[in-house]
Amino acid sequence: MKASWTPRVTIIIPVYNGANYMREAIDSALSQTYQNIEVLVVNDGSTDNGETDKIALSYGDRITYIKKENGGVSSALNLGIEKMSGEYFSWLSHDDVYTPEKVSRQIEALSSVENKRAVGLCGHCFINDKSEKLSKPAPPRFTSGVHDYRAVIREILENGAFSGCSLLVPKVAFDECGLFHERLRFSQDALMWLTIFLKGYSLVYNADADVFSRIHGKQLTQNGRALFQKDSLTIARLVAPDLLRISDKKDNYLYLFAKRNAKYGNRDAVKVCVEQARAEKLFGIGHHLMLGACLFYGSLRPALRKAYYALFIRAK
Repeated sequence: MKASWTPRVTIIIPVYNGANYMREAIDSALSQTYQNIEVLVVNDGSTDNGETDKIALSYGDRITYIKKENGGVSSALNLGIEKMSGEYFSWLSHDDVYTPEKVSRQIEALSSVENKRAVGLCGHCFINDKSEKLSKPAPPRFTSGVHDYRAVIREILENGAFSGCSLLVPKVAFDECGLFHERLRFSQDALMWLTIFLKGYSLVYNADADVFSRIHGKQLTQNGRALFQKDSLTIARLVAPDLLRISDKKDNYLYLFAKRNAKYGNRDAVKVCVEQARAEKLFGIGHHLMLGACLFYGSLRPALRKAYYALFIRAK
């Protein structure tokens, strides 16, 4: 790592009723080998009889602790961003864990890039409620190195948003792009990352699995289909014009976005894309036929997933 470049990194841990896992998360943040960090814990109106409070206060001045009324994870992240003193933002969910090298490896990767309008991304793997690894690391999203914003947007649209806790984001990106959308309760991170890369930020990828993402039954992501459907329409209205702006018949990002929404049954979001595409004639007959097929699959997807998990659990 270049000794002359050691930017301050703020690790923000939003927490709501987090007494079950948050100590492990905070300990992993404080155990970073990278020295120039601050750890900021935001209590989003926990209602667990002070248990979250008690754990956070036990760290004294080793962390900065903020309490607020409940407003959702976006509001907690936004308050943390407003209060952070670091040049880089690192999100750590209260039920996830960093390896000690997470920040240092990402800063080292970013230090080799002259243009600091770049976001760091590392690999991750999954753990269960007992902190046991569930699998090998998730497949790499890119080759190691620097990737242009267009390649990053294509990857998001084809294979889904990145794990927010795997990113290292320059604070200036939020100054330019705005904060997390507080009315979105399920997909606020997906919108944020798309917005940043649509502004032209590049991505620096290292495949080290430096984040352990926890899978357990109380996560919003396990119970949020209705919220996902609602959020998808909002996101479509916000990003479709920009996707149209960078699209042409060769690189049709708007179609990729519509196709992904169709696969999840987000019919209204697909309609927004079709309306945007009409003036530029970006969607041909083949596009419309494929979107129709994907929407049909999307209508069946919840039942197919339910059947799959029932069989999987029964097999166990």
